[in-house]
Amino acid sequence: MAQLAQVIVDVPTMQTNRPYTYQVPTRLENQVQLGMRVVVPFGNGKRQVQGFIVGLDQPTKYSGQLKAIDALMDLQPVIGDELLSLSKWLVDQTYAFWISSIYTMLPNMLKAKSTRVVKIIDEVDEQVVFDVFHGKDELDFATVQSNPQIVSLLLKLQRQGKVRFEYVVADKVKTKTTLGIRPQLNFEELEEARTSLHANAHAQNRLLSYLQSIVGKTVKQVDAEKVSGIKAATFNIGVQKGWLTKVPIEVYRTPLGQEPLPDDHHLAKPLTLNDEQQAAADKIEQAFDDSQSRVFLLEGVTGSGKTEVYLQSIAKALQNHKTALMLVPEISLTPQIVNRVRRRFGSKVAVLHSGLSDGERFDEWRRINRGEAQVVVGARSAIFAPLTNIGVIILDEEHESSYKQDEAPRYHAREVAKWRGEYNDAPVVLGSATPSLESRARAMKGVYQLLQLKHRVNKRPLPPIKVVDMRPEIKERGESNFSRELLTKLTDRLAKNEQSILMLNQRGFSSFMMCRDCGKVLKCPNCDISLTLHMDSHTMKCHYCGHEEPIPRFCPHCGNPYNPCPNCGADNDTNAKRCVSCGTQLQQTNNTTREQTIADVCNRCGTVFPPSAKFCPKCGNKR
Repeated sequence: MAQLAQVIVDVPTMQTNRPYTYQVPTRLENQVQLGMRVVVPFGNGKRQVQGFIVGLDQPTKYSGQLKAIDALMDLQPVIGDELLSLSKWLVDQTYAFWISSIYTMLPNMLKAKSTRVVKIIDEVDEQVVFDVFHGKDELDFATVQSNPQIVSLLLKLQRQGKVRFEYVVADKVKTKTTLGIRPQLNFEELEEARTSLHANAHAQNRLLSYLQSIVGKTVKQVDAEKVSGIKAATFNIGVQKGWLTKVPIEVYRTPLGQEPLPDDHHLAKPLTLNDEQQAAADKIEQAFDDSQSRVFLLEGVTGSGKTEVYLQSIAKALQNHKTALMLVPEISLTPQIVNRVRRRFGSKVAVLHSGLSDGERFDEWRRINRGEAQVVVGARSAIFAPLTNIGVIILDEEHESSYKQDEAPRYHAREVAKWRGEYNDAPVVLGSATPSLESRARAMKGVYQLLQLKHRVNKRPLPPIKVVDMRPEIKERGESNFSRELLTKLTDRLAKNEQSILMLNQRGFSSFMMCRDCGKVLKCPNCDISLTLHMDSHTMKCHYCGHEEPIPRFCPHCGNPYNPCPNCGADNDTNAKRCVSCGTQLQQTNNTTREQTIADVCNRCGTVFPPSAKFCPKCGNKR
């Protein structure tokens, strides 16, 4: 019996989320490998689908009849042993379909397109062949499926056995090519051709000399024209005389937005590390030397030089003949990081992120898969780059939520990085100025090794931060978003023709209510978080438990009267007649004393007690 293959088919359903056993035809026995794409029949009909070989079995006794693999779609596996094992781990951890996990690791151009066609298998009326099939033997069903008359006719012909519906799997892989030239003659034959030239055929003479210099090579015609100074028409004459032939040369698509690639002789030199940076780099280097999969949390203030530690760790991995993977949280950050890494490592760097076109991503993936790029920089999806023998994995700004995948398979790049680090015995570096709570806790417990950069490079001071209490400002100057000190600083910047940035922490209505007198914020009695002001319903709501209460007229802590604007929600002075923010007329507050206010207002929900009430009519709290 022939060799058997376990295939995951491109049918993402719960019922098909398992390998199917197919027979390997004799003609393919020496070609099939794990991780290859194949075309296999699936179902009871003539349907063909794409699949991935995830296992190879030796012949066994089987009483039934197995379907055979129709064709191989690749000469080499598109997914290696490491990523194949990782895909199975993702299935177990995220409860995703196996085929979905595999596709997450591959560029879109490796997802084959399945087309439904109608083929003529018996004699059909000539008019039907002309009108429906346009004189051909087959028809793309997608072009006519919206026409009920043609669909009805095709179904009738199918019942008569004259046509057949089939699924055809078409590969979407398309490589970019450019025109190249290749000498057809050897050196001596080209020299002999020179003797037959006219004395004034100077361009052809230069062409023959150039062809002699590239015998046995294939050169891009654009480069040949640039180097030799020979025009395209002269190369065409060479084709006519049989001196050379023109052939397509495969070229890579270059992602846009990148700086020109420096050559290997003009790469940037490593910077000198300070004591803190050197200590962190030494710890990571020790993990290299020990071939241990350690997770480091590199906590460094902004400007402390974390990126230089990353670059020197990557350089150490390359020195050990290994590869490196560096992730950044946002696509917008990728170009500046990539350009800096490329200035250090040149053509060894590849970039992977969802902002690339399908062709660019496919070409970068091929460079990595072929071993032409040893350093990969990208966003979340770059964690599945087809690198082998990884030496270090780096996650910059590891606290960012963008490292979490929201769609199936719902993975976290940090956890995938740790898995690949363990698989390759490589250190994983998590860098951030503000680490996530879970990473910080693991570092404190010793699960991660904590590396700290407490000082900025060259002893540069941190930017000064000053907190301004707006309560006295509002009492003196009324409602305002700008303190006097801020206005002074802004005026000074404008006078110096400098720029300023103002960050707003809210939009629309005030998110909470704060007492002007005591500074207390109205909180939920259940969740102990601030209640959110909703002016459409004139209520204070908790967005966690759903607790709701009316907007209070007095502070439940000190009894200071509130005077919120019914239009914009801004708090105003008690005696204000119009809102300082929008000018809306305000309801005046009576002259209730503080002692009376504290006694007559519920300290839980802020509701005013009726004169004879002993309990709050809103929440039942005792007076």
